[in-house]
Amino acid sequence: MITEFPPALVVATYAALLLSILGLWIRPGVWMLSGGAAVVLGYLSGVLTGPAALWIAALAALCVGYVRCRELPAGIVRGLLRGVLALGIAILAVLLGTHTLPGFNNLLVARKIVLSPGSAPYSLYLNFDKTTAGILILGILHGSLRASPREWAEALRKAAPVAGATIAALIVASVAAGYLRVDPKWHALFLVWAPANLLLTCLSEEAFFRGFIQRELYLRFSGHRYAQWIAIGAGAVTFGAAVEAAVLNAALAAV
Repeated sequence: MITEFPPALVVATYAALLLSILGLWIRPGVWMLSGGAAVVLGYLSGVLTGPAALWIAALAALCVGYVRCRELPAGIVRGLLRGVLALGIAILAVLLGTHTLPGFNNLLVARKIVLSPGSAPYSLYLNFDKTTAGILILGILHGSLRASPREWAEALRKAAPVAGATIAALIVASVAAGYLRVDPKWHALFLVWAPANLLLTCLSEEAFFRGFIQRELYLRFSGHRYAQWIAIGAGAVTFGAAVEAAVLNAALAAV
């Protein structure tokens, strides 16, 4: 684990990024101002360099253009323009999510830690580029994510049984296949890994695969009898392909 505490400006950068995430559930002005502050602090701290702001601005512009397209009269022109903008959003989001674009020096928290005997080395970064892509997709394409306590309770009531059963099935199948071994322990890295995984990684991936691909396909085929299943299937397949590609890339890098 990296034991040296990061400089104050780096901490401030990620604090502003975190506030921008939380701002998605408050009001647009919060996530926008906090996100702008995170970019400025990122350049001051060295987390961002060179063309980083260009990629962020490009994705924001594509998202704004995509939303504005909804106001155009229905027809071939609107369909083509939305298709081009959607493709641009997807390409930029994937490039940011895979850390392909230059200008981002993501904070390294842990380098090649072996959590259990025989396990693969694990590294943890706080990814500014991937997180920003998720914030822009949710903030611009969806607007405020505010919901009432009743709506939260209803969502949890519906999701909890499915999530619980899915997690249990995956654990049993993974252990049975020999992919996982039961070795419970408490590691200090969990205190950083849990919020980073939930607020940075999961938020960005869900924003892209569910909030963009699945949602937009559902709207595109809204008149189709199987629109819901088409959207869910496409979202699941693209997410699965992305995970497999990431696993393969990590395996090749370890060779």
